[in-house]
Amino acid sequence: MMRLSYSSFAILVWLPGILNAQGTPELCSAPTLLNGYLVPMKNSYQQHEKITYACENGYKPAVEGWWAESVCRNGQWSPHPLCIENSACTPPIITNVKFKEDSKSWYKNGSKKWVTCNEGFSTKDFHATALCVNGNWTDVPVCEKSKDACTEPPEIAYAVIINQEHQEVFPGDSEVTYQCKDDYVTEEGAKNKSIFCIAGNWTESPTCIYSPESKDGNTKPAFVPVENCGEFPIVQNGLVEKSEPLALRVKCQHYYKLYGPEKVVCYNSNKWSAIPTCKANYCSVNTNAYLDLIPAGVKFMTNGEIVELECKNLFYFTNYRVVWCKNGKATVSRCCNRLQISTQSC
Repeated sequence: MMRLSYSSFAILVWLPGILNAQGTPELCSAPTLLNGYLVPMKNSYQQHEKITYACENGYKPAVEGWWAESVCRNGQWSPHPLCIENSACTPPIITNVKFKEDSKSWYKNGSKKWVTCNEGFSTKDFHATALCVNGNWTDVPVCEKSKDACTEPPEIAYAVIINQEHQEVFPGDSEVTYQCKDDYVTEEGAKNKSIFCIAGNWTESPTCIYSPESKDGNTKPAFVPVENCGEFPIVQNGLVEKSEPLALRVKCQHYYKLYGPEKVVCYNSNKWSAIPTCKANYCSVNTNAYLDLIPAGVKFMTNGEIVELECKNLFYFTNYRVVWCKNGKATVSRCCNRLQISTQSC
């Protein structure tokens, strides 16, 4: 009994020391900052305490801006305060690159940065390196959607995509699987159907059709020949045609996008399944409204498209206005030459 009591006492004496050591965050010592100065200046700093620093003439922080902050975390400064020469570059900001966390905090003047795009993206014009010149990046690569990649798979009524997180771009040869909700099946009578991204387009997507289970557990077809529903539905800015005895196919006109199921079937109640719509998917620019453009009437482009409109011969080099079409709104640049466009300085 006495031996057990001594052991218990030893554990009680030893344990608080461990708890105290684990519960006390490490302090940060004052950082060494060459060619710069910081506030407040102290011998040590508490957990989560911040400092602000700036650099002497000819130098700049190794982050964007002429001043920067650093935070004490577990005995280390994050990010570590650092002043670099004005001619050096901080990491370039490029979207859709494979490694967003840069391994280097800064680059010397004259350094090159190789860019690897995310899956489904490729460098524009096969240009994959940026050059640090006097504190700025030139010829910064652009990661754009690959020609063989697909945008997000089409939305299907009464279905979800399973085992796949949402993403805006899918690499070529990607596969996604739809699953119909309860009491709905595909035209083949299955619950699931996969589609594939081939050469920039998805293969034919499924249609989920109402088909409740019978008492014996078997599913019974709930659709009949399309003629049973009478006149074919009218889809504005779309074309409706019979693709097979039990289904109609809806296609949208150019510059319009399909929303809803591509296929329409006739239920055994002689009612049509969900009818899709064709919504505008374009921008337009009237070249006659710009005095410096060569008049060519109204130009149309689809969402996500970038086009160049030639300017009048008022410059030494041929110039263009660059037009970006996004969500039905066209953004038009000023007249720029090829060098300005390629360096994104337009």
